[in-house]
Amino acid sequence: MKQDNRRLGKRQYSLPGAQPSRREFLQHSAVATALTSLMSSAVAGATSAQAAQPKKLDTLVVAVQEGDTRTIDPDDADELTVPIFLRAIYDQMVTFPGSIVTRVVPDFANKWEVSSDGLTYVFALNPNIKFSNGKPATPEDVIFSYNRQRYLKGPASWFQDGVKSIEKTGTHEITIKLNSINVDWLFLLTSPFLSIESAEMVKAHGGTGAQSAAATDTAVAWLDQHSAGSGPFILDGWQHGSQLTVSRNPYYWGKPAPFDRVVFRFVEEATVQRDLLVRGDVQFAMNLSPDIAASLQGQRNIGVLDVPSLATVWLGINVNLNPALKHPKTWEAIKYAIDYDGMAQLYKGGGKPIASCLPPGLPNALPIDERIKQDLSRAKAALAAAGYPNGFPMVLTYASGQLYYNVPASLIATYVQENLNRVGIKVNLRPVPSTEELTEIRAGKLEAFIHEWGLDYVGWTDVLPLFAPGGHVAGPRQNWYPNYSRDAQKIADLAKEATMTLDPKKQQTLCWEAQRLMNEVGPFAWLFEPYIQIGYRTDVVKSVSTNPVWYVDVGTVELV
Repeated sequence: MKQDNRRLGKRQYSLPGAQPSRREFLQHSAVATALTSLMSSAVAGATSAQAAQPKKLDTLVVAVQEGDTRTIDPDDADELTVPIFLRAIYDQMVTFPGSIVTRVVPDFANKWEVSSDGLTYVFALNPNIKFSNGKPATPEDVIFSYNRQRYLKGPASWFQDGVKSIEKTGTHEITIKLNSINVDWLFLLTSPFLSIESAEMVKAHGGTGAQSAAATDTAVAWLDQHSAGSGPFILDGWQHGSQLTVSRNPYYWGKPAPFDRVVFRFVEEATVQRDLLVRGDVQFAMNLSPDIAASLQGQRNIGVLDVPSLATVWLGINVNLNPALKHPKTWEAIKYAIDYDGMAQLYKGGGKPIASCLPPGLPNALPIDERIKQDLSRAKAALAAAGYPNGFPMVLTYASGQLYYNVPASLIATYVQENLNRVGIKVNLRPVPSTEELTEIRAGKLEAFIHEWGLDYVGWTDVLPLFAPGGHVAGPRQNWYPNYSRDAQKIADLAKEATMTLDPKKQQTLCWEAQRLMNEVGPFAWLFEPYIQIGYRTDVVKSVSTNPVWYVDVGTVELV
């Protein structure tokens, strides 16, 4: 579950209802600890006055922006908002345990084995799973679903780029073989864009898993108004601009929801979502701004969930344009001129500082206490060492009107400008439309920019290798390649070795070394990780699982 990400660029939040751009990029302990403690204290903390027993809730109502949702067909989707709907309707091969995103647990598969070389995955499927038509699930359904997702050539078909083969190897067993090691493969299989569908139901409405699917499949329109999954709910209907409704699946193999229906009511404005929540007309408000979330703290019967987005907001420097920015010492000056703790006063509860390109909740992220902190003396010394003791001019581009998960880009850009001006770096802010900004970033035309990178799947491999020299971000966008310096080559080598290392401890050592060196010599300033802020009714909702992919898993809601 979603900025400039593979999901239309990488998650790029604009004002309510704006379209995100799909990547270039869609999930240890920090998120686990934060979310677990959050649910045990915030959600379960209703007072006795709040806990007056309400009448039985038949329909759960969720206020959410429809946003970029263009289809409810999991094989053809790859947008930011749609995972909350898909997770309610479909199962995936594996999933996350509650709000923890650092390990996976059974879902469609109840156990699995991985070969010692990391190339073969054998999944034993849960024999008790049935689809919403009452028919038992089979290995053929898994094979059909994955083949259709691959051959439909939708925006997330690249998820299976490394798959060599998918075969039935037992009555309730499939085997997936990869062409090369993907240390995050199990995490990728949690994606709602790799949901399992009933082959029978989809075929009956024009679907196919054949290689010709992109040209011959006609099931998308049917799947936009119906469902073929085994999740806790069945799609009743989707009305653009109004609502999407689901009802309880009578054949669901897991614990049934304590309500009959869920209505996802499309509400674009955060203020309207707040008002509906306060009145009790909805039980969840999915798109709160930091100001609104802060105003709701302590209000009777209202709670706020702060869900780490696992996205990175950073200042990127192109090493080949502005002459002053070709010198690593000026990069150092920029990094140490920024008051990161002061910035936290801007985004309030809507984010937290980060230590490197990997947000704290991802495996192999640097410990937060290793983050860079403002040091004006060091910044000025670095400028002098670079030959610019009085500073230099630079142009800093950002997307006008863009929000980093409801934190205004303009607010962050202005703050950075003020910080850099204090050491003599004269920043000329250049706000442009988000589409223009993204196009120019991808083409490597901006000397410096502030941007956001989010996840297509919960995995460190969707971040570190891309920010390493020559990676998808550092290379074409910032012109930072391994041949830039000996240190750049070393970082690239460390990142590559880490992606091929199966041993978790060795993998972490390599990732930490790469990030530490990147912090020291890289053309980046890591600004903060935004939060997804969700309001809920504490007099109705006892607990719920959350994560940065599908935000709220409505199938896990427990009522007071």
